Amino acid sequence: MAAPYHPTFPATTHRVGATHSLGNLKLIDHWFTVPATHGLVYGKGADAAASSRFAPHSITVFAREVIDTSSALTTEVESRPYMVYLQGGPGGKSPRPVSDGGWVAELAKTHRLVLLDQRGTGNSTPLTARTLSALGSSDVQAEYCELFRADSIIADAEVVRGFLLADRSDQRWSTMGQSYGGFLTLSYLSFAPESIKDSRMTAGLAPIRAHVDEVYRHTYDRVAERNREYYGWYPEDEKLAVRIADHLAHREELLPTGERLTPHRFQMLGHLLGGNGRVHGLHYILESAFAESGQWLSDQFLADVNALVSFQGNPLYALMHETIYADGTDSPSASPTSWSAARMHSEREDFAPDATTLLFTGEHIFPWYYQEDPALRPLAEVAEILAQKDDWGRLYDHQQLAANQVPLVAAAYVPDIYVDYQHSMATADGVGNTRVWTSQTHHHDGLGQDGTLILGHLKNLLADMC
Repeated sequence: MAAPYHPTFPATTHRVGATHSLGNLKLIDHWFTVPATHGLVYGKGADAAASSRFAPHSITVFAREVIDTSSALTTEVESRPYMVYLQGGPGGKSPRPVSDGGWVAELAKTHRLVLLDQRGTGNSTPLTARTLSALGSSDVQAEYCELFRADSIIADAEVVRGFLLADRSDQRWSTMGQSYGGFLTLSYLSFAPESIKDSRMTAGLAPIRAHVDEVYRHTYDRVAERNREYYGWYPEDEKLAVRIADHLAHREELLPTGERLTPHRFQMLGHLLGGNGRVHGLHYILESAFAESGQWLSDQFLADVNALVSFQGNPLYALMHETIYADGTDSPSASPTSWSAARMHSEREDFAPDATTLLFTGEHIFPWYYQEDPALRPLAEVAEILAQKDDWGRLYDHQQLAANQVPLVAAAYVPDIYVDYQHSMATADGVGNTRVWTSQTHHHDGLGQDGTLILGHLKNLLADMC
C-alpha cells in the first residue's frame, strides 16, 4: 500500500551528519532530501501531487538517531530494531536529549530510536511567517501549508525508513507517538501498515470519527473541569484571575512585544493546565501579577505571560491545529473547520472573559490570534483560507484501520483535556488489533512525567499480543 513515486518528484537523498555522545547515548544526525508534495499521494492521489505547483520542489527532513552504548546491554547495536518517534503538535520539533535518562533512554535500551523532526519543525525546512510570505499570494501560501499534514509526514517517514533500513532483511520498524504523534500513527497504519512492525502511542488515540465541533465541545468540558480542580488547589487564585482580567479590560497593559494584553489572551495561560508537570506553574505566575503598588501588572508577570501567548516560535501550530480534524470531504469529520473552537466557545458563557469565575482556555485557536499576536498578523489571510477550505485530503483509511493487523498499544488518560478519553476509546474500538492501558491520574504529559512506568505498561501489553 506504500505510495508510488511519480516521475515529476525530485530524487530523495540521505547524508549522515555529526555524531555526539551524551553519557551512554550516541547521537547521530541524519539529513534527508524529500519531495515537497509526495504526501498528497496518500491524501489526494498521485495525480494531485504531480500537478501541484510545488511538485518539482524538495524540502529537507532532519532526524536524530539515538543509540544506547552501555555495556550493560546484551543486544548488539546492529541487531536492535529501529523505532521512529512521532512528536506531538502539530508543529512540535522532536525532543532534544539533554541527558542519558528519561523516556528517550528507556526506548533506546531496546531500539535504535529515530527522533524525527516533522516537516516544518526544528531542522526540517521550518514553516515560518517569513518563509510563507516569500511564496507569494495568500492562496499560494495556503496551498503550501497543505503539504504539512499527516499524509506528507508519513511519506517523509517512509523515505527515512527506506534509507536507514535498506540493508536489513526485515525493513519494518516500530513507531512511538505522543499526542499528535498518535494521530500520525493512525495515518501510518492507514496508508503504509506493511512498513510497521508494531506501534505504541501515548495520549494520541485521535477522534477519527468525530466532527471537529464535537471534539471541541468535549475538550471545553474537560478544560472547565480542570479549571475547577485548579481553583480547588489555589482558591485565592479564583478572585485573583478575575481581578487581572478586569484590570486588563479597563487599563492598557503592554506585553514586551509592544501590543496590548487583552483579557481573552490572558485566558490562554490555560495551556499550563494540560499536564501534571506544569499546572502548578500557573499559580506562581499569578501570585506575582501585580506590582508592589497594586496599580499595574508587574514586568515579571508580563514577561511570563508573553512567553506563553505568542506563536512566534511555532506558527505552524496555530495555522494547522484545526486541520488535523479535517479528514476529507466524505468522512464524519468533514471540513471546513470554520474556526470550530471559536464557534464552540460562543456556546459557553462560562468561558467569557468577564464571567464571575474566569476559566482559562486550552488548545483552542481563535481568529483574534491573528490580530493580537504580532507573529501571526502576516498570516491572517492564510489562516482564513485554511479555516474555510473544503477539499482536504484523507487522513485515515477507516476500512484499513478496522482490519489492522499491526499490534497497536496505547495509553489513554481519563482526565486528558486535549485528547478526550471518550473519543479515544471509541477510536480504539474501531481499530483492529489494539490494546489500551488507561489511567485515572495521568494527564497529557504523562510520557514526560512518568515515562518509564507508562512505557512499561505498553511493553507488557505488546508482549501479550505477540
